[in-house]
This record gives sequence, C-alpha cells and structure tokens, in this order.
Amino acid sequence: MLQDTLQCSAGDFTLRRPGASQKQVLRAWDASDEYLIDLVTHEHPTSRVTLFNDQFGALAVALNQQVDCWVSDSYCASQALFLNLDENQKPQVSLATPLDSWSSTPSIGVMKLPKNLSYLHTLLESCQQAQISSLLIAGMMKHLPKNILSYLQQFGTVKRHPFKKKATVYELQLEQVTKSAYPKTNHFLGVDLVSHANVFGRDKLDPGADFFLQHIDALPAAKSVADLCCGSGILGLKYAKSKGPCHMDFFDESFMAVESAKLSWQKNQPEGTSNFLWDDGLGKIEDEKYDLILCNPPFHEQFTVGDHIAKRLFKDAKRCLCPNGKIIVVGNRHLGYHVTLKKHFKKVEQIAANGKFVLLSAHA
Repeated sequence: MLQDTLQCSAGDFTLRRPGASQKQVLRAWDASDEYLIDLVTHEHPTSRVTLFNDQFGALAVALNQQVDCWVSDSYCASQALFLNLDENQKPQVSLATPLDSWSSTPSIGVMKLPKNLSYLHTLLESCQQAQISSLLIAGMMKHLPKNILSYLQQFGTVKRHPFKKKATVYELQLEQVTKSAYPKTNHFLGVDLVSHANVFGRDKLDPGADFFLQHIDALPAAKSVADLCCGSGILGLKYAKSKGPCHMDFFDESFMAVESAKLSWQKNQPEGTSNFLWDDGLGKIEDEKYDLILCNPPFHEQFTVGDHIAKRLFKDAKRCLCPNGKIIVVGNRHLGYHVTLKKHFKKVEQIAANGKFVLLSAHA
C-alpha cells in the first residue's frame, strides 16, 4: 500500500492506494482528480455533488462537505474510500451502486471518465432519471477515446476545458439520453449470458474464457466450487451444466458483474445451488471451503496493467481450498502465472496451451 499527500485547492490530504507495491510508483489520484477538485472548489463552491468512479476516494475526501452521494461499481474502490476518509478524519458519505436509485437532491455530477462508453451511457441515463443535468467529466489525455467529444454531444451541450497536466474536463449539460442497450443477453457455448454495461466481455466471449471452456472436460468433478472474478458467470455456469449438480459461489469486485452472474444463473437454471458475492477476492471466506476454484484473473486495474491482483487472488485461493483441492487458472502466456502459482502451491501442471493462453492446475 502506497501513501502520498495530495496538495490541491481544497487543502492537503494524505491518501493511500491499497494493493500497490513499493515497486509500483502509483498514487491514489491523478491530474484529472486535481482538475475536478479545482473546478468544483472555485466555480461550484456551494453546490451539492454526486460523485462517480472515484477510484480511491480522492474526490470524496477533498470535496467531502459537498458530497450528496458516491456512486461506484467497484468494491475495491469503496474500501479505498473508507480507508482514506478515515485517514483524513472525514465523515462517511452516502454510497450507491450504479444499479441503485440514488438521491435526487439537486446536485451536479462529478465524474472520472469510465473505461468503457457503454457504462458511461448507463450512468448518464441514471443521471437523467435522478434529475442531474449538469456534469463535470474528467479524464487523462492518454485515456480519452478519440470520439469522446462527439460521443458526449449526443446527450447535450458540451464545453471542453483546456488541458492541464495532460488532463481535461468536459462540462456536459444533459438534455436527452437514449435508453441503454444493457443488460443484454448473448448465447455462448450453450449458455445464455446476461451482462450489464460495465462487465468485461459484455458483448463477446472473452478469448481467455473461450480457451478455458474448450477444455472444460479436463476439469475434475467437485461439489463445492468458486468462480473467482466471475464476470457474467460463464465459467461457473458452463462448469455447472457440464459436470452436474454442485454448489457454486460467484465472486467479483464489480457489482454489475455479480448481478449479471445472478441473472445468468436464473436464466440457465442449472442443477445445484449458488451464491453471489460482491467482494475483493476471497478475503472474507473461511479456510478450506472449496474443492475447486475457477479463475480468469484480471491483469488490469482500470488503466493500470500488472499482476498484483492475480498474486493476491492466488494467495487467498490456497487458504480457501480443501485438502487436495485445486485452482484452475487461465492467463496470457507472457504473464507467467505458473511462476506465481509455484510460490503458493506445491504442484502446478499445464492442462493446455496455445500461442496466447495457458490453462494451469495448481494444488497444495
């Protein structure tokens, strides 16, 4: 966990970034956070604000007295928020997920630009329903989609503020938002998969998951199974349909992913029982619970790429596996997951590989 001091127009704040190691020079904010704080502090000092996609709580800490509601899809972001509010002795704020109906108290929307435009569309639709008509949307130059200005102009009048420290802010006066296409249902490999707007692989089958599922017959039968980083639940659902009755727990740090997996299970109605948990990995699960864990781990945290998430997941998986239990992991070959798994498990075996992916089995 890294700690640094944010010096901005609203004051000086000590902020921590959970999950980052000393080898990663990563802060809990960027220049787009600073830009939003500066604009709200100087141009909207008395306005109530609803915050979106505040990844580590920097906006909620700096603008604390103005915050009506804090909206995020990320469990990890909510934990970072609690940590940084406590660190700076700031009161808690009202939390909501993107699928909730949040407060309609007159406010302006203050948003970090999400990674995918489908999710942005869904958030703008919800803003319209909550009668939030004025939004400040910030992003770093290197992360901006090429069509972001024309995309935002579909929904209203847009003013782009000048770039500062390679960050900019779009001021959007919301006029009319068309209905989002999500949640939508796709059919993959005999599974009807329901996906909300912020789920990875929401429009097509993730290539890593596809490779995993090509070898589903090679997996052992188990009664207690976890689908870790489940997305819309394709791995767990296909396993349950292929291997017979079992209890399946679905885990993801995205609330939309967990809700998608739940809808997908209800739509497919496989034999067995299920549970759906919005959590950061297996941190809250008791020891020696699962016979089998299926995992297609993310190698990015928003715009940051790395294997730090997978390393934590593998460590938790070892603790939560029953004696003789196994974790099955798919990943890009270049990530070298076999090396990381060997740090926690006595035996790591390759089930299959191609030019891009490798499917690994590990047990204590």
